[in-house]
Amino acid sequence: MKNIIYPITILSLFIYSLQAQEITLTKEQFNNWQIKTAKSVDATQLPLGQFVVEVSTPPSLLSTISLPFEANVKKLSVANYQEVKKGQVLAEVTGTQWIETQQKAISDAIELRHHTHLAQRKEMLCKENIIPKKECTAANAELEADKIKIVASKALLQSYGADKETIDALLQKFILSPTIALTSPVDGHIITLNASAGKSTSTTDALFIIQQEGELWLESDIEATRTTNLKERQKVNISLANQNFDTTILQLSPTVNPRNQTRHVRFLVPKGVKLLAGLRSSATITQSIPSLKIAKTSIINHQSDSIVFVKTEKGFNAIKVEILGEESGYYFVSKTPQLDGEIATSSIAILKNLLGEEDE
Repeated sequence: MKNIIYPITILSLFIYSLQAQEITLTKEQFNNWQIKTAKSVDATQLPLGQFVVEVSTPPSLLSTISLPFEANVKKLSVANYQEVKKGQVLAEVTGTQWIETQQKAISDAIELRHHTHLAQRKEMLCKENIIPKKECTAANAELEADKIKIVASKALLQSYGADKETIDALLQKFILSPTIALTSPVDGHIITLNASAGKSTSTTDALFIIQQEGELWLESDIEATRTTNLKERQKVNISLANQNFDTTILQLSPTVNPRNQTRHVRFLVPKGVKLLAGLRSSATITQSIPSLKIAKTSIINHQSDSIVFVKTEKGFNAIKVEILGEESGYYFVSKTPQLDGEIATSSIAILKNLLGEEDE
């Protein structure tokens, strides 16, 4: 690379090669132009930027309670946002379809009992060759069909929310329950309540939605250009709502939203971090990537490249840098051995002019 010695006069600053990357200065020039330098600072965290994020609840932590039949709420035992325990009664409901289903189940149970006794009697007669064996075969087939009906009835009653005690009382003692108790399947808090005493419900209503305790999600739409270095399971650091915590990227949208050119990114809120679902706020996200922190005033644009001036024994070398991120007053650039020296922090315009650019 060719070294160029520049005279002191300012007019001579424009007599140079446009391709020059090394600038040689005298001690007098260095002092006259008051060029100050400073070392770059090693950084372990690379700022991705500040983004609007929202705390959301994973679907696996939400339990929805609804009914497969139209019903009327006879009694409501809980209120919205109340903490509930698994098995706790939330409400008592009734409905025409619930009564009819019980009646059908009792009818099936009576028929099963009758065919059981009939099959037992015929089995004894078949053993004594009093009746043909085909009658025993037919009776046993009918008995098996009744057992299948009972299994189906139990499954239907369970889908309605009936517990084991209610089903046993219905099928063994033929005791019909006018109402059915809806119980919580999990421990948690009620976050949606669409039931009220005396209100009729439809099959499309979610009567209760219960949120369990667990790790929440943090979601944001980030400019696609800023997600180039992101990948799933990558470690990041997030500052949000006066809290700072390390976490990981759970999912990264494989497509770009064509309307705003963003990608949806989902982070995990680790245990111990107290954030409420639904919170929407601004968060600062940083990546665990080694880089160098350089003042923005030390970096210029030259022929579409970002350049810094690194001090040498004879002057300065113009070194191209790759900008990875930024924060107030600083850029973060990729680490290279060429950036180990002192970097010019003042009189950048003069050094830039020596490279063939008059504008900062």
